[in-house]
Amino acid sequence: MDPDAWSRLATTFGPIVYKWCRVSNVPMSDAADVVQDVFASVARGISDFERQKQEGSFRSWLATITRNRTADYFRRAAKAQAAIGGTDAMLAMQRHAESLESTISEASVEAAISHQLLQQVRAEFETATWDAFWLTTIEEKSASEAAEITGLSRASVYQAKSRILRRLRQRLET
Repeated sequence: MDPDAWSRLATTFGPIVYKWCRVSNVPMSDAADVVQDVFASVARGISDFERQKQEGSFRSWLATITRNRTADYFRRAAKAQAAIGGTDAMLAMQRHAESLESTISEASVEAAISHQLLQQVRAEFETATWDAFWLTTIEEKSASEAAEITGLSRASVYQAKSRILRRLRQRLET
């Protein structure tokens, strides 16, 4: 329960869990509370978590917790409201489950994690440094082109790319 690791976990996965809640039709006014419930469950269960496979095990575990906390939310909400029953209500409940399932794909989770990781690392560097990295790594421009665009020397462009890639690797390892 390292505070820095917990902060990175919440910062990285919080927006993903929030999106899953919203896609499941949890109202915006209650989604943050459900996200808190999810992370409270994660905190209680993290010591018992065991990786079951090489990739995706934690995301699957988190998705299961999110589905359960979302279902809990709707059960509590149903008790607080007048019951509406019937075919329309049953179809609405099925849509909630199906919409959540469609957002928990490996590609959507990986894209969201990558986006969060990039935003966290980007905040640690000067704009010109980040731009040099982005131009050479993502846009595949040459160091000379990136140097011309950013106003940095070619050596600084190489150094920027190296420093940011190192930081990204460090973040991925923790």
